[in-house]
Amino acid sequence: MKINWFPGHMKKTLDKMREDIKNVDIVMYVLDARAPFSCFNPSIDEIVKGRDSKLLYVINKCDLISQKDENKIIQSFEGKNVLCVQGNNKNFRQALLNKLMELVKQKYDNFMAKGVFPIFKVMVIGTPNTGKSTIINTLCSSKKKTMTGDKAGVTKITQWVKINENFALLDTPGTLWPRFEEELLPLKLAFIGSIKKEVVDEEELGFEFVKFMLEKDSSFLEQRYGVSDFDREPIEIYDEILLKSGCVRKGGEVDYSRGASKVLEDFRSGRLGKICLDLV
Repeated sequence: MKINWFPGHMKKTLDKMREDIKNVDIVMYVLDARAPFSCFNPSIDEIVKGRDSKLLYVINKCDLISQKDENKIIQSFEGKNVLCVQGNNKNFRQALLNKLMELVKQKYDNFMAKGVFPIFKVMVIGTPNTGKSTIINTLCSSKKKTMTGDKAGVTKITQWVKINENFALLDTPGTLWPRFEEELLPLKLAFIGSIKKEVVDEEELGFEFVKFMLEKDSSFLEQRYGVSDFDREPIEIYDEILLKSGCVRKGGEVDYSRGASKVLEDFRSGRLGKICLDLV
């Protein structure tokens, strides 16, 4: 399944990032916990290169993966600034604010010693649908908020949002890169909703997801859908899953359109289980 999505606004966003990064104090790189390593954008990585001390990796949607996988992810970021959060949960707000302050503490103290109350600029970056805008809205102490949505491509332009007296965040559109070198990576991004729905064949995507899980860990499918005989063709297993899920047209024909939507939504909502695609 070939996937490619790199509209003009993404190139413009990357170009603007190259300019804006010169004037920000911190870069917040938001990754989706369900596929954090697949969310690394080579184009963005090149832009933030050499800024490790002022780069904060925020692993969002951690409630959708297991604690064991969360620990593995954190270990892989050893020596770097990282925080796992659930973006729409205000319980993480203070922890994230504390982490941001930790990165600018020395500069903050220097300003305060001179009687200056600083506002630090934070650029928020990442692939589409990782929850950047949701995190900003959770941090926001005012009524001014950014547009959000559980789909790729909601944020179209960069926008500054002051979240408190110390920090202003720059919300940037989610960006991918011009071409994918291997097939599995864009599939994972499509599974988590980072690829715009309109540019993928959702019916095929649903089947590809089930094939992926059959290879990596079929126990999730067994527990959710009650399938148990895995010694057969993937399409036979997929058909059984959809039939057991009630995705059937009149006459008993499998409804692949409704079935694909259901399977993908079961995964994205966490109903299928706590799954990290990069670790299963």
